[in-house]
Amino acid sequence: MKRFTLVACLMAYVAALPVSAWRKKVGNSILRFCQFIVVCIVISGCVPTVTEPEPPRAVITFDYTPPAEAIPGSANSTFAIVGSQFDTPVPLFRTFASNMTKDFGEILTARGFGVRGPFMEYDNLTYSDKEGSDLILTAEVKFSSDTSQISYSSLGYIPRGAVTVSCHVNLIVSESLTNERLWSKSVAITPFTVNLQARNGYPMGVNLASLLKNENKFYSDVAHALEAQYTEIMNKIYGYLDPDQMAIVTTSARDLRKRKVNR
Repeated sequence: MKRFTLVACLMAYVAALPVSAWRKKVGNSILRFCQFIVVCIVISGCVPTVTEPEPPRAVITFDYTPPAEAIPGSANSTFAIVGSQFDTPVPLFRTFASNMTKDFGEILTARGFGVRGPFMEYDNLTYSDKEGSDLILTAEVKFSSDTSQISYSSLGYIPRGAVTVSCHVNLIVSESLTNERLWSKSVAITPFTVNLQARNGYPMGVNLASLLKNENKFYSDVAHALEAQYTEIMNKIYGYLDPDQMAIVTTSARDLRKRKVNR
């Protein structure tokens, strides 16, 4: 629009020049220039803009295979698994936490423990499930992010920069009948930073959830980084659920049950 306005002003200027040979000479030059500008504008408007297509989203499974298998039942203790607790609207993070619950079963079996569940929550266990187990295993999963490294373009509010993502897991073991906590372990993964070059504008600002929802490449980069961290954190949990360590917790659970339940 501004370019057409400039052309119109030049043509009006020519019309306002005094009638003379100079007007004819100068006016013709300006008019030819205006015609050239109009042609360029029309041609540029007819040529489509080549835009790189949106990349597809990565498909991440968050799957873990324990490094070793013990003899089934060799740990002489049974766990009931209760679903991981998390409070996040981000589907990627929810999948991370829910798959962790599934892989708890594989870790416990590989460690030689008996396994019941998983159950969505503790109240879903029947009395026979509680009585037939020694311990409850669950986890609290929390995610956080730092978007302070993001800046915005002056045109279009398009964010650029980097986002740092952190995840913290609190592993919890409780006595099965009373649900009294007997042991916990804090498991933190190394925060990771992902570069951001958004394709969309965000006049109201951004947060991690909106970027993961709308930016496919950024989503894929975060998902791949989180997948690597998933293996790291599950390896740590495999190490913490050591049969010798859990034997001590199991003894405490059975003593607690005798004092509070079997009186």
